[in-house]
Amino acid sequence: MTRPGELPAARTRLTVATGPPPAVFAQALAELAFGGAGWPGLLAALAQRVGAACRLVSEAGELLAASDGAAGDARGADPDDVRRALAGSRAGGGPVPGIVAGRVRCADGWTGRAVPVGAGQRRLGALLVAEPVTAGQLDLARAATTALLIDAVRRESPPPPALADAAAVLRALRDGVRPPGPGDPLGAGVPPGVAGSGGVVGPRGFTEADLLRAGATHGWRLDQPHAVAGIGYTGAQQRRWASALSWLDRPVLAEGRRAWTLLHGEDVEREATRLRARLDQIVGVGQVRVASGATVSGAARTAASFRDADRLLSLLLRQPDAPPELSFGRAGLHQVLLAVPDERLRWFVRRHLGPIAHRDDLLRTLDCWLATGGSRQAVSERLHLHRNSVGYRVGLIKRLLGVDPLDPDTATVLRTALSARELLAASDPG
Repeated sequence: MTRPGELPAARTRLTVATGPPPAVFAQALAELAFGGAGWPGLLAALAQRVGAACRLVSEAGELLAASDGAAGDARGADPDDVRRALAGSRAGGGPVPGIVAGRVRCADGWTGRAVPVGAGQRRLGALLVAEPVTAGQLDLARAATTALLIDAVRRESPPPPALADAAAVLRALRDGVRPPGPGDPLGAGVPPGVAGSGGVVGPRGFTEADLLRAGATHGWRLDQPHAVAGIGYTGAQQRRWASALSWLDRPVLAEGRRAWTLLHGEDVEREATRLRARLDQIVGVGQVRVASGATVSGAARTAASFRDADRLLSLLLRQPDAPPELSFGRAGLHQVLLAVPDERLRWFVRRHLGPIAHRDDLLRTLDCWLATGGSRQAVSERLHLHRNSVGYRVGLIKRLLGVDPLDPDTATVLRTALSARELLAASDPG
């Protein structure tokens, strides 16, 4: 019989309760952590899942949290006992084959098996699961360590006041930070731009750790796969557009007819479709375009996804007849060209399209000629030209470029040059 105040997790149990596998359980706990759940709430969820009481202690033996109501220094553990217990496992919580997790005895007589909680060279301490413990319970405990670390990062220090607003976080992510170097603390990076102690500091002066913490306050898991979504509005109801953005289920950075947000999950394209459909319901069907950048992990890499989304959105907005969505994964040749510096793209365009680069009529004809495999009838219908006019233009293109556009190798080069020109034009602020 359970006494008042005693958690069911502390009762004797024979097997781990039926539930999701460790990987799914880890994701669920991470969701809780990003949603604001602290160590006590996370340990309560773990205790319910494993059917055993759980405690979190620092390497110094201090009791940080417990699922069984324990509190105070009298419930802590001897530091040497904790260190000996953790010595039987790899860094980051992985078990050493053939070695059972070490036992830790707390000052009140409570004993549990230890799972390390840490990452890289940094250690938070040990997660303890009440004995007797099965291998399955230890696997679940190891799956819980990421969520415990998420709350640890949040506790270390709050994000800078300048990042309290979600739009400010998005602007800082767009500015970019470098990935952490060998000498940086866990999760810390420094944005490029301004010289400072310990490395180069960007125009806003935020580290990657700052952005990770700030993102977490807005529900963004920047250490998990995510992509930037660029949203464009083509209608005339600016007030309605602003109102529609305020009704989304996520923060956005609004800049006139464009807005930016982050997408999470395994299927970014589906999430982008859901986002567009929600906006369509408010501003009217066909007036919203959504482009998503590459899926990345880490705040330092989000800037690259921003650049991709920005350029792909510009492509969409320049093509009224294009589909309403364009993801990085479906960008085709543009997907490759996004990684090429603009100066190289310009050189390539000049090299292969230079003689006709100033003739939009010839460029459109060349594009259709390649797309239709050299069909005068198809080009005539697409461009609303007489067949003889198509023949004249194609002949002029051949003379000016000095090549046959339908030659297989030449066609590949010309298609690439046309795509590069399109991408450059979309990036031109003019």
